[in-house]
Amino acid sequence: MCPAAKTEPVAEEKLQLLFALLFSSPEPVTQDRIREVLYPVPGENENEDAEQPPAETHSPRQHLEALETWMLERNLPLQLSRVGRSWRLLTSSVFAEPLASVRRTVHKNRLGPAALEVLALVAYRQPVLKADIDGIRGVNSGPHLRHLLDLRLVRILGRAEVPGRPFLYATTREFLDHFGLRDLDDLPEAGRLSAPAEAEPETDADSSADPETEADSASDADPVESSALHSGGPTRKA
Repeated sequence: MCPAAKTEPVAEEKLQLLFALLFSSPEPVTQDRIREVLYPVPGENENEDAEQPPAETHSPRQHLEALETWMLERNLPLQLSRVGRSWRLLTSSVFAEPLASVRRTVHKNRLGPAALEVLALVAYRQPVLKADIDGIRGVNSGPHLRHLLDLRLVRILGRAEVPGRPFLYATTREFLDHFGLRDLDDLPEAGRLSAPAEAEPETDADSSADPETEADSASDADPVESSALHSGGPTRKA
């Protein structure tokens, strides 16, 4: 990076473009994607005589830091939120309480108490077997697991090295985004997460399988203390 990048401010048009990218993206945006949009590389078939895009003057992280300042100066009710190694725009946490009713209306038919209970068990015990979840809850969790898979809050991580080779379930990046978490360490009392189990990578056939029809393990489930997940905090923009 050139020395001037340390002192020269990020160009206004770059900040506006970054803001538009984050605002319009339905998914968290990676730093590589930010670089691609702000400093596009000419294609191989483009005319060499055409005007070349400007060279990169600031890193994606510097653009993000400058955007935070840019939004504060304009008193925008938005904030940057990190999701894993990606970024997205959320409404400010100051407005979490006034917008709580809106959030409940949007999600009231999506995650009921039973589905949230299953999701909590997956989050705190991952990678976890359906048989273990069923044993802890005392009821069949297949329909709720299938619903969580449809919502992309849960994924099939692989197969356990036990008789029957049942599926192992884990949470997704969408799970972190849904609950405003940077990573799993942000979960309440995240230190109680189980140690990862041995699993084989999933195949395309595995990822589309129905949890109702998988072969469950015959091993006994360990009792755990149930932990609830709450969606308080910053609210996703509409």
